[in-house]
Amino acid sequence: MPISGMGAVPAAGSVYNELTSTVRRAFVPALTVQIYFSTPTLFYLLGAAQKSAGGLSQITVPVQGNSMVQGQFTGYGGGFNKPIVTPGIQNAQFNTAFWVVPVPLPFGETIIQSTDTVIPLLKARMNDVYATTVQNMGGLIFTNNTANSLYPSSFIDGFDNGTNAPVYGGINRTQSGNTFWQGQYYDAAAANILTRQTISNYIIRITDNAGGEAPSFGVMSPGDYATLSGTLQGIEQQFVQPNKSYGMEEVFRSGFPNLNIDGIPIYMDHWCPKGNMFFVNSKYTSMYLNEDAMFDFSGFYSLVPLMQIGQVGVMVCGYQIITTKPVANAWITDFTGAAF
Repeated sequence: MPISGMGAVPAAGSVYNELTSTVRRAFVPALTVQIYFSTPTLFYLLGAAQKSAGGLSQITVPVQGNSMVQGQFTGYGGGFNKPIVTPGIQNAQFNTAFWVVPVPLPFGETIIQSTDTVIPLLKARMNDVYATTVQNMGGLIFTNNTANSLYPSSFIDGFDNGTNAPVYGGINRTQSGNTFWQGQYYDAAAANILTRQTISNYIIRITDNAGGEAPSFGVMSPGDYATLSGTLQGIEQQFVQPNKSYGMEEVFRSGFPNLNIDGIPIYMDHWCPKGNMFFVNSKYTSMYLNEDAMFDFSGFYSLVPLMQIGQVGVMVCGYQIITTKPVANAWITDFTGAAF
């Protein structure tokens, strides 16, 4: 609806009505999207995604949970006990989750927008397929999805020790002999741990429990990240080099795109819930994309068989996020101190 009575536009009345009937609006030929959030964690996983295919349990990973041989000391004669065959391998199995986005193309829209189109609705709708998919996938990384069998796994059930997700990949973590399948889950008990020292302590603890393998990165909510960043900015220093000047490409910058503690980069993700932090080992944690449904679009098909003039298409993506070594990852929860 045009706005009357402002600037050079007259107030509502006969003159205003004449103008609205004879003058086109000035129109910016670009659609500005006002919603959605970025998700760096998803794009990191997508950048290193692996392929999966069909079959039952489309992603099956053999895992070793106990020793398969026995060692012993020997003397001058070199004797040793008869070896015992000890089974130590079982399969962790995961099914691919399939996300679909139907795209309508009504008859009336096709006719009306065949000419004189400023913003093609179909193009905007197709862009929204991508955005909606990213929002959904990015959010599900940080939620407990075990209650819905159609959903993919997440960091929460992958890194849990059995407290929130007893069964992962078909292996029950709480059963005797399956403790190897437990991730590192720490309940901070509402303690404020958002300092350099306490995060460093957790990194060292996580690395030790993982057999000496440090996590690849850590991720937390923006509010928690802001508080942690503040503990580093207090010791931030700027050095001026003699006989050097600062130009457009050499400016002071306070703050950090990510925080490096004990050599581990830590960044923020909008979808990470406040009061939670995840340390990820990318050697064992990755995304799998189905090679037959890798953000594929079906094309448009007629709705005439349904007694309707129009078309519909479907975008489908089959994926799963798994960790093959839960103990190499960690989930810290229930801490306070977020800046917002």
